[in-house]
Amino acid sequence: MKNLFFPIILLLAAISGALQAQSVNDENDMQAFARNFMNAYNQDDHEALRKMYLDDAVRIDQEGREIKGADNIAAYFADQFLKNNATIFIRQLSLNWSDREHAWVAKGAYEVNGKTNVYDIPIHVTGAYANAMIKKDGQWKIAKSVLTPLEHADPRVAANVKMYSEVWDAIINEGRFELFNAEHFTEDVVMHAEPENIVGIEGIAAYYKALASAFSDIEFTINNIFGEGSQLVKHWTFKGTHTAGFFGIPATGNKVEISGSTIVRMSPDGRIAEERDFMDNMALLSQLGVVSAPGNLAVVDGLYQAFAKGDVPAVLAAMDANIVWNEAENFPYADQNPYIGPDAVLNGVFARIGAEWEYWNLTDIQLHDMLNNKVLATLRYKAKHKTNKKTIDSQTAHLWTLKDGKITAFQQFTDTKQAGEAVR
Repeated sequence: MKNLFFPIILLLAAISGALQAQSVNDENDMQAFARNFMNAYNQDDHEALRKMYLDDAVRIDQEGREIKGADNIAAYFADQFLKNNATIFIRQLSLNWSDREHAWVAKGAYEVNGKTNVYDIPIHVTGAYANAMIKKDGQWKIAKSVLTPLEHADPRVAANVKMYSEVWDAIINEGRFELFNAEHFTEDVVMHAEPENIVGIEGIAAYYKALASAFSDIEFTINNIFGEGSQLVKHWTFKGTHTAGFFGIPATGNKVEISGSTIVRMSPDGRIAEERDFMDNMALLSQLGVVSAPGNLAVVDGLYQAFAKGDVPAVLAAMDANIVWNEAENFPYADQNPYIGPDAVLNGVFARIGAEWEYWNLTDIQLHDMLNNKVLATLRYKAKHKTNKKTIDSQTAHLWTLKDGKITAFQQFTDTKQAGEAVR
């Protein structure tokens, strides 16, 4: 399971090499280092963060997952900056020499607050860090960083967080559905849903079995969880490949990644009693192809605008590397159908139009958003042939198919008779 942020970061591994003895200046350096890390993170400067790690540094998150190498650690932060708009506050608490680790270990606490860029979900992450520090070329660097969760002051809340996290990790990621039992859930457990709530252990178990059977390569992550009293709140991410029917939606083979939050009520004896999920259902349906992604119209509109300006590189940039392009049957340039890839479209269609026609204009363009990530464009071709000076003014339609913001397929429909006569 992949954590979404958890910035500054930690350590405790064997590190060799000559280190200078601690001094007041060293401790001041560590405080400055923490401030510099915080500033770099809050300015989304992943390159500055990269320079704060040794080339072979290791970062270990709260669940024990490792990222090795300064470049990979920086890439992790860059990815988080794209997904989230968050700030970090770091408080360094101690700096001590570790005989076992042969390094100075800077320890402290951190807190991340903000929102996800895509789903606008609040982010609140807290934890402890321990950084193993080495001085190289006069500069302190992180050799290894380890993140650990902060224990809740209320032992009951801490126990609820531990049980809840472990149970859902095992159920979703390991398929251990036997954990749907009276030890972990109350008999009348409620999951709020539409059009009606799911009540009881058997009902919830059936729901999640259907979910698990519909997706393969499942990866469920509790990115953050915190609580007060009998309440817990978790921020989660679900990933999987849609390989079987999902509540009436046939298998699409699409990969999905969806995030959400859940409010949980625990029983007095520490069992799961009630859950209410908050997620972007339209985003899930879009990834499954049931509804179209909201940015599809903008992608196609941008392509037409680039074409009007003669910006061919921008037109090609909108295409997937394996785009399948088909001209209308009997159209002059249908002789090489299908064109696979942007270069084939450039050489087989665009270059031939440029060489054979004085102008080729697209007018009266209207875009229509359709299901399954398709966009229909209705328009007219207005063009003049170079050799015989014949013109065309033909009614036309383009059907575009998109995935992840790129055009994967194109189908042309037009008056092929006009075009055929114009080239004779």
